[in-house]
Amino acid sequence: MKPDAIPGHFEALKIYNVTEWDVLAFLSEHGATLASAEQIARLLGHSRVTVGSALDLLTSSGLVQRSRSSNGVRLYRFATLIANESLRFSLKELMSAAKDRKGRLLFIRYLQQISTEKALRERSGLHLA
Repeated sequence: MKPDAIPGHFEALKIYNVTEWDVLAFLSEHGATLASAEQIARLLGHSRVTVGSALDLLTSSGLVQRSRSSNGVRLYRFATLIANESLRFSLKELMSAAKDRKGRLLFIRYLQQISTEKALRERSGLHLA
């Protein structure tokens, strides 16, 4: 995959930060997992809050499916049947590129840049006291 294709694929999947990508890649690699957001966060090295937000976003976008909570634990699984062909293509391209170190480093740089730009835009807005 060409590096200039990366932004379009992440945009199609509505993934804008490293935690979201890490959670999606983890669930894609491991299939179904019975865990809490806190347990997944510990495994990935992210905060519980950011992993919880990522799981919510990925669930609402249809990339991840989850069961009802039972004592704070849910069954999370990667959505294997994605109806939208362009989403399937973007996901396939990113997963393929993520298999090597060079691809993963490109993803991290791109997603960190997007997160930084988003934070700057949010802070530079009009603030009323």
